Amino acid sequence: MKQFPSTDITRKSGEILETALRGPVAITKYRRAKYVLMSAEHYETLTKGRDGREVFELDTVPDDVREEMLTAIDAELSRD
Repeated sequence: MKQFPSTDITRKSGEILETALRGPVAITKYRRAKYVLMSAEHYETLTKGRDGREVFELDTVPDDVREEMLTAIDAELSRD
């Protein structure tokens, strides 16, 4: 993650904002990261979990997900 000292906020605001569009930027104070600046899109992805992935343990997988997985596995195995 690219870092900028807090004193650069006024002098290099354009560069900082452009960098934040490409990925999170750390704003440092006394050489330690104090703030993180990122695009709204990146923030929404982090807070809303847009990718829709879920994690289950073997014994907690819902029946519909289990069936979908088994069907996909059977389809892959039958392609050989």
